[in-house]
Amino acid sequence: MSEVVSLHPWKRAQHLESGHNQLLMDGVNTRELVERYGSPLFVYSEAKLRHNARDILDNFRRVHAKTRVCFASKACANLAVLKVFKDCGLDLEVNSGGEFYKAQIAGFAPSQLVFNGVAKQVHELREVIAAGIKAINVDSLSELARILTVAAELGQQARVSLRIIPEIQGGAAAGWQTGTSTSKFGMTTAEQAEAIDLILANPGALKLVGVHAHIGTQITDISVYQAEANFLIDYVRQVSARLPYPLEHVNLGGGFPKNYSSAQENFDSVAAHYSANYRTEIDFAMLAEHLIKPMAQALGEQIELIVEPGRSMVSDTAILLTRIEARKERQGRPVFYLDAGYSVLFDLYIGWYFHMLNASRADDRDTQHCRIAGPLCDSSDTYYDIEGEGAVADLIAEQPALAEHRAVLEKVLVHQPNLRELPAATEMGDVIALLDVGAYALEMMSQYCGRQSAAAVMVDVQQGSRLIRRRGEYRDLLAHDVD
Repeated sequence: MSEVVSLHPWKRAQHLESGHNQLLMDGVNTRELVERYGSPLFVYSEAKLRHNARDILDNFRRVHAKTRVCFASKACANLAVLKVFKDCGLDLEVNSGGEFYKAQIAGFAPSQLVFNGVAKQVHELREVIAAGIKAINVDSLSELARILTVAAELGQQARVSLRIIPEIQGGAAAGWQTGTSTSKFGMTTAEQAEAIDLILANPGALKLVGVHAHIGTQITDISVYQAEANFLIDYVRQVSARLPYPLEHVNLGGGFPKNYSSAQENFDSVAAHYSANYRTEIDFAMLAEHLIKPMAQALGEQIELIVEPGRSMVSDTAILLTRIEARKERQGRPVFYLDAGYSVLFDLYIGWYFHMLNASRADDRDTQHCRIAGPLCDSSDTYYDIEGEGAVADLIAEQPALAEHRAVLEKVLVHQPNLRELPAATEMGDVIALLDVGAYALEMMSQYCGRQSAAAVMVDVQQGSRLIRRRGEYRDLLAHDVD
């Protein structure tokens, strides 16, 4: 396999452009940001964050006024990002006591928060129930029993929403598929019936305020959302028939997809299955028509609809700037080594694709094909799917007859093309920009190999910049060690 996603076009009007052959983000020169703040460096766009917030709120509330957007803070819980979203009118979904703590520091009231998770701890439940959180999305019968115990001890009523398994499959990777009983999430219909019995038997400690479903992430097929809407409409009616009071809300989860290149034509030169994961026609306007509107029409204007978008709110709001530190020649092609690997951008480890360009030579049209690797002492620290390529080679070596099925094997096992297109003049010291890295990256950075975590800055709407996460230091490596 030797397929390359096309470098051009990479520009995005009024957001990612060029000046004097260098990459500009919201009018700010990215090389100058590296000179000021160092490398590797995440750069977030306040303008893009605000645009995404307006986009989802305007589209969803256009078809249903009582729509609440709870940003999934696990996608990016940086305080500066959370504060921008709060200012834009978003609420928050949290997944742990730690995220609940950060949400409050960012200024969110408990009534603006919903609490997800599959293994909520007693101390976390005490914190959120005592604070009066909007809803706890209950994932199991054992968890509901634990909530009942904690609420009774506190003498407070816990507001709960039951997470149902809709048996709908969606998501770009197996680990991102959360809507079936093969995943670790949610309760079956039978389990939820038992949960409702427990709730109704303990009205002083428990109140069922909603139902919840989440079907996966980076779902690029609109029919999957339509199936979710149809399932939930029927299920809400069944649950409502059992309650002595009306349900307050239906939580549709998130999983909304985002593009990982600037244009479909970037992927015209590679196998179609890459485009299926990294490109989508689905936007918030389409979701409003096919997911929010049917729910509102069927269940009425009084029901509140909650969504929990994460990736779709932040992925395209940030880039990663990383410097070329070394070069080799392998199999007749250059290999460039960056100062950022999967300790900085963990999704590289699972073979996820991020579009890449040379911020130092942004407009060069004379290009070459090359390979890109990170700095870690680990063979998986590459900007190509070395694990998938190795699995294909091992299978064919074991069973040579499989060679005629190489294309099928690569479709299933290789998650991103193996080469990159960069300017032919690319050299050591150049700054490489990876696009669409705003989701999960800051949350999943590690100190593997003693590497210091990257810094992050925010480019504001006045074209200024400020540090929103400091760079790691050597002393941070000792922060949790006890001699």
